[in-house]
Amino acid sequence: MHRRYARKNIPIELLRALVTIVDTGSYTKAADALDLTQSAISSQIARLGGLLGGSIFAKGQGNTTPTNRGLLVLQYARRMLAMNDELLTFAGPNSAPRQFVIGLPSWLGRERLIEIFERCSAGEQVSFRCDRVERLLGDLNVGSIDIAYLCNTIDSPCIAVAQWSEPTVWMKSPKLVLRPGTPIPLVSWPGTTGDRVAVELLQKSAMDFFVAFSAPEFSARLAAVAAGLGVLATQARCIIPGIEIVRDGLPALPANKAGIYARDGLNLDRHGPLLRTLTDLLVPRALSASAPAAAADKALAPPPRARTHELHRAG
Repeated sequence: MHRRYARKNIPIELLRALVTIVDTGSYTKAADALDLTQSAISSQIARLGGLLGGSIFAKGQGNTTPTNRGLLVLQYARRMLAMNDELLTFAGPNSAPRQFVIGLPSWLGRERLIEIFERCSAGEQVSFRCDRVERLLGDLNVGSIDIAYLCNTIDSPCIAVAQWSEPTVWMKSPKLVLRPGTPIPLVSWPGTTGDRVAVELLQKSAMDFFVAFSAPEFSARLAAVAAGLGVLATQARCIIPGIEIVRDGLPALPANKAGIYARDGLNLDRHGPLLRTLTDLLVPRALSASAPAAAADKALAPPPRARTHELHRAG
């Protein structure tokens, strides 16, 4: 890159290095994933920090905890990489026809995912992406996915096919005994909204706690709970055999806002049957209906338990 442009352009490989480090949890794993040496990865992060005028990760060799600047950079990096990869997919040398993409949170159970895959792929050609809610939201905002089931997001998209609230609970194994006055063993993954809420509530209640297990994969966190390693704050619908709800002794968790959201410009009339199927599959049947915010589109008339919004159609 010409020297006069060095401060005006951020090489995409620097952003990919950042995202890969955060997703894999270490410089070494990121280097393996990107087929680079660990020193090359470290140099890329140092260069990125130099371009942006500050540290990306907290001080300490191999530290993968983003600074406040790093968290902001990470949000933009995911969006920029999504657009970069989408451009290569649809306009690159091996571009493919655009498919309808459904985004689903990675914590959905195996049986629920199978049902969603089978029923949603019966009527039209679709593809699916399971990921963390934060990534799904970013991809929905840039248009690389068309519909997403999102829970507990700080900033939800404005185009809602359906919205509802469902309970969030503390869960643990019956084998784990929580004794009053002893630190709470927490199962978590830093950076997720659920983890942030859990930590804030424990701190506000002046309750001592420690991280007994952490992993980016929800299935691994659920396994840790089932093994009795600690407690986890998550959606009540994630309860599985061998895990119980903690009824008392921990601060009450707030209700979880959830919804099925569409990308900007999606032609909702065209995908009405698929959206009704998703609504039927994902809105918990035990929840009571909330009043419609506005008269819903006839093609998108959902079950009465889901709160709907009138949407603007793309031309």
